[in-house]
This record gives sequence, structure tokens and C-alpha cells, in this order.
Amino acid sequence: MCETLGAVQDAERFEEGYRLLREECGLVDLSTHRAIVLTGEDAKGWLQGQVTNDLRKLEPGGSLGFCLCKPTGQLEAICTIWWLNERFVVVADELGANALLDRVAKMVILEDVQATRFEGSILSVQGPGATRSLAALANLPALDAGSGTLEGAEGIFLRSNRSGYGGWDILLRGDAAKATRKLKKQFPSVADGAFLATSLETGIPLLGTDTDEKTLPPELGQSFVNANVSYTKGCYTGQEVLMRIHSRGHTNRTWVGLLADERMEPGDQVAHLSRDDAGRVTRASFSPEFGWIGAAMVRNEVAFGGEIVRIRRGSIEFEAEVQEMPFLRMG
Repeated sequence: MCETLGAVQDAERFEEGYRLLREECGLVDLSTHRAIVLTGEDAKGWLQGQVTNDLRKLEPGGSLGFCLCKPTGQLEAICTIWWLNERFVVVADELGANALLDRVAKMVILEDVQATRFEGSILSVQGPGATRSLAALANLPALDAGSGTLEGAEGIFLRSNRSGYGGWDILLRGDAAKATRKLKKQFPSVADGAFLATSLETGIPLLGTDTDEKTLPPELGQSFVNANVSYTKGCYTGQEVLMRIHSRGHTNRTWVGLLADERMEPGDQVAHLSRDDAGRVTRASFSPEFGWIGAAMVRNEVAFGGEIVRIRRGSIEFEAEVQEMPFLRMG
């Protein structure tokens, strides 16, 4: 009886969280993420030689996505950077933040570049009503980044889109307990499962979950490349490999979406008429909009929208349709 009641409550929390992210707004748990603050006269120029995107496109108050790669091209971090006054703020998951700090420690020699971990909390309000609701509590920046006051405490407000319909990441220092309580009281908490579903619909890959130590940025699909990689900028770590792939060759696999009538699970095998070892499911969820959805890293022979594959898990086998990421397409 208790297990049944718990399952019903979980389903209700999922449905409510999904509704908030698609119709209103809610508070998303970003405890897995860290913020790195970079300062110094050479910070932007030094970063330009390290990251995959062209920071010449980054203007004060603006934001940009980028990857940090090994010299051999494999992913080390997936980040977003905001330019805020005399500093740059980079937000990434724990793995990515540590990779960036490690890069600064090893590669900054004579340049005027300092990188420090932001000591405080990162809260994220996501959903179509996020801007309107937050604006009632604080003066939000007109652009993508700015400082503001919330309940007497200074915070950093960063425009972000983590679930498809936009929102804001709010950085608050440890002494901003009143502001933190206000946000948690004002905005309903979104269940992790609901956030997982919307981020999967939006085609946002998770480092270490949808990727492994061999993953190259182009393998995450054209939408990801458009947002995070420039093929026209100058040199950066890993650029030679990525340019060779772009101009002369191709990857052997691609991260795609899957649609099915049954539940998929991470680790499920993806099979195809052309080959049994076509790929592996990396993430899966139920979507009220699309039904059972998943993400998989598959061989390029099957990485086409509308292609039918087989999902295998022990004695279980069923069909799924390949979908180019993201599932959710705006406009």
C-alpha cells in the first residue's frame, strides 16, 4: 500500500513539475553545477585559445556556449560563459568546472588570468513565466547577465535555457540565506524527473552520462555544434582534430533521440538491420508531450530521422524511431 501511494505521489510531482516548466516556472536543482569566475586583463584572450566557440562574438552582458577539449579533440567540459562587467562567469557541471580550473592552473603562465570557484549557491528558475515572476522580486538585467539585489543581498542573474522555454540562473553567496529562502518559497521545486524529461526534450547532453572519455563535440549533433563550436576562429586546444573532421571527414557515431511505445533504460542496446551493435541508450524518460523518449549514441549508419531501430534489454525487444536532436523545436 505504501509503495503504491509513493508511486502515485511521485507521478503527481512529475506531472506538476513538467507543467511548471512548460506552462509557468519552477525552481530547478542545480546542486550538481559550479560557477567559475574569471578575471584579469587577459582572461578573454586566453580563453579564446582554449575553447571551441569564438569569444569575439561575446559582448558585455551577453552569453555563449562552448566546449573545452583535450588536444586530441575529446570533450572535457560543456560550459556557458557570461560577460559581467570586469569578470566572466562560467557555469558547468562539477566535472566541467574542475576541468576548467585545472586548465587554468596548468596553462596560465604569464597571462593576467585568475579563476576562482564561486562560493555560494546556484538556483535556477526555469519556464516561460520565469522572467515575469523574477522581475517582481528583483531588477533583472536587460541583457543576459547582470548583478541585482534580492532581499537585501546582491546576486548574479544569468539568463539560461535549461528546459526549452528559458529562465535564469541565480548565484547567491552563502550569506544570502534570506534571499535563498525567498526564492524557495516563491517558486515551487521541480521534481528531478520532470527536469530530466524537459532537458532531454530540449536536447541538452549531460557530460559523463551522454558522453564518455572518447566523445568528440561533433558527435553530439548539428544543433549542439551550432551552439558551441566555431569552425572559423583561430587556434584552440583540440582545433586541429575538429577542423579535420569538419573539412575532410566525419565522425563514426552521433547522439540522437529515440521515440518508442515502451520504456527505455540507460544501457539498452540499439540494434539495426545493418548491424546488431548500432549503439547504446544513454538516457531515457517519459514525456507527456512525446511519450517514451530516450537519447542514444549510435553509429552513423542509423543516425537519420525516421530510421527504425530495435531496443534490446535481456529478453525484451521493441522498436524505436530515431529522432534528430532536439525533440522540442521552437518556431
